[in-house]
Amino acid sequence: MAEEKYDVVIAGAGLAGFAAAAEAGEQGLKTLLVEKGKTTGGTGNYVEGVFAADSALQQKDNSVLDKEELLKEELTYSHYKADGKMWQKYIDQAGENVSWLEDHGAKIAMVAGLGDGAKTWHLFEGKGHDAIHNGLEPYAKEKGVEIRTLTRVTDLQKAKSGSFEVTLTNVEDNTDTVVKAKNVVLATGGYLNNLELMEQTPHQNPDNVIPVNSGKSTGDGLKLAWQLGAKQFFTGMSMMFGGQLKDRTVPSFKLWGTAIWSSVCDQPQMWVNEMGERFVDESAAVVNWANEGNAMNRQERVFCVFSQKILDDFTDKSYPRSMKPFVPEDRYPTLRDDIEQAEKDGREYLHKADTLEELAEEIDTPNLVSYVKHYNEMAANGEDTNFHKPAKYLLPVDGNGPFYAIELGVGAYTTGDGLRVNTDNEVLDTKGRPIEGLYAIGSDGSAVLYGDTYGVNVPGTHAGYCIFSGRNAVKAIVNKA
Repeated sequence: MAEEKYDVVIAGAGLAGFAAAAEAGEQGLKTLLVEKGKTTGGTGNYVEGVFAADSALQQKDNSVLDKEELLKEELTYSHYKADGKMWQKYIDQAGENVSWLEDHGAKIAMVAGLGDGAKTWHLFEGKGHDAIHNGLEPYAKEKGVEIRTLTRVTDLQKAKSGSFEVTLTNVEDNTDTVVKAKNVVLATGGYLNNLELMEQTPHQNPDNVIPVNSGKSTGDGLKLAWQLGAKQFFTGMSMMFGGQLKDRTVPSFKLWGTAIWSSVCDQPQMWVNEMGERFVDESAAVVNWANEGNAMNRQERVFCVFSQKILDDFTDKSYPRSMKPFVPEDRYPTLRDDIEQAEKDGREYLHKADTLEELAEEIDTPNLVSYVKHYNEMAANGEDTNFHKPAKYLLPVDGNGPFYAIELGVGAYTTGDGLRVNTDNEVLDTKGRPIEGLYAIGSDGSAVLYGDTYGVNVPGTHAGYCIFSGRNAVKAIVNKA
């Protein structure tokens, strides 16, 4: 049988991989998209929305943003570690990319901000799942893109002709097939689920980081590129979104978005570390969840501590920080019942005691009792003399028991480093030269955007970059042909 030949092989069928596949199909390139999982979409299935500064929706809403100011904001936020040329190219094309998504079956529900951030977040109907499975995937198939699931790219070799010999391994029977490709696009989602790589990366605290993703981001694309001479380029950026209920016995995505999770992570309650002491203005942290994640990740352990009175108030009356338009009302009607069910289920994250002294002993926080007393005094005086949290968020942890402590890790969606790319998303070697025909997109190629922290102040930028970088790489392939 003749060896199969492709213009493009794309490794990873997430949001970035499908953006590249749809663009490649549109450009008439013979394309193979491979996915190691049984199903496609990956972490892209959970994406809420994408960035743009001048989309048709923003123009209609009179909310077009100053592109120059956005560029300055991103460069300043990264302490100028980000690539200004790439950001400028991305910002300039983001609005058209939203229109392209809509033309290819994705539906945008609304444009929103996050906290006090810019109104750049174009929220999908049905999240990324529908944008992929009702839009990009059927379009790519219609244009002749071949999709193979349960298939990994396990080896890349450069042939004398300049093309790649791509080893494809069937993950069920471990059989190998070798195909040839003029170009390879890496879209494997970074390395958040690779504990060894996380431990080797600067600025990480992997014991605290809880991946909330597809579970398949194990650095496959990075390792393939490194073996071809790509630069190992780390910034230590994990897209941390702040607190996540810490329970290793439950898949993290099942705990995210619940009433318990929101009550302790979205609401600026009292957070303490392993000593039982506060470490941040919780209200400032929840406004920018990247900052929240950074603050939490500096601690060894983190707990949200609250009283039965707070639990009852949040259930029956209201909570202090409004979450509209994402929720219909400013209370958690199921919260008390959910806590009771979590206790019955023996959830690891939940601790409960009749007194603060007993709670402090259970969670091994030696200064908790004295610090809660201090916190309650500040609440009574209406002034946070430690971190200057607004008085309306100083909810005293007092009254009769029981008292609760919910342990938190730092939830994260993805990593944002590992490879260096140029403005065509070509992978660069240790001398800053492109490795001909090798491209990295999405999380695999996103180090170009960041310092060590994701910019939540301009929401949707990572998911939007998945669309931009996928299309950008394929356009470069066409231009170089």
